[in-house]
Amino acid sequence: MILETQPALDWSVAQTIKAGTSNEPLVPAVECEYWSIKPMYFRNGWVDATPEIWLREGVVERLKVAAHALPKGCRLVLLDGWRPKTLQQFLFDSFLENLRKDRPDLSEAEVVNETLNFVAPPSEDPQCPSPHITGGAIDLTLADDAGRIFDMGSDFDETSDRSWTAADVPATAAGRRRVLVEAMYQAGFTNLPSEWWHFDYGNWVWAWYTQQSAAIYGPARLPR
Repeated sequence: MILETQPALDWSVAQTIKAGTSNEPLVPAVECEYWSIKPMYFRNGWVDATPEIWLREGVVERLKVAAHALPKGCRLVLLDGWRPKTLQQFLFDSFLENLRKDRPDLSEAEVVNETLNFVAPPSEDPQCPSPHITGGAIDLTLADDAGRIFDMGSDFDETSDRSWTAADVPATAAGRRRVLVEAMYQAGFTNLPSEWWHFDYGNWVWAWYTQQSAAIYGPARLPR
């Protein structure tokens, strides 16, 4: 499989897609034979990050399909799933602030556009929720059978051109990205082109990339 360059996400298209209304519950994707768990935001002490990785029940089942599609010697590592709006706000504001400091040559509009390539605006609006707030977005990578995480050509959450899935990265890393993308595609996920680690199922981002008229999942809350 050759990685194809996909169009960058246009956030305005959410308004053209019917909101998701599924009541499918969020469940914790516990460590198991199919994957290991590394909740990066919780480990880094970020605001309101959870120690578990919560996802819609159907998303967890599809991850098992993706795990089965991996070649021998590869294993999924789940890094992040559902997020509360407070954490999404923190991520968005932090990136904006850092980009303004690092790139004073950019106009405010350019800063916002670049931010949107890597961090979704915080929203629980049923029509255009932040992808992770739906429980239908997952960040993940690959490791070997001993749990050693592979070099994928850029770090998780690295905000550089190298993080685009089809970026020109060393051949070994590009091959690993192909393995991950192919397995996730077989399970019905779509990939966010600006982040090799981010995949969607059932939310409006997935609906747009698969040319569906409606999402399955809208905003979700943790079970009480």
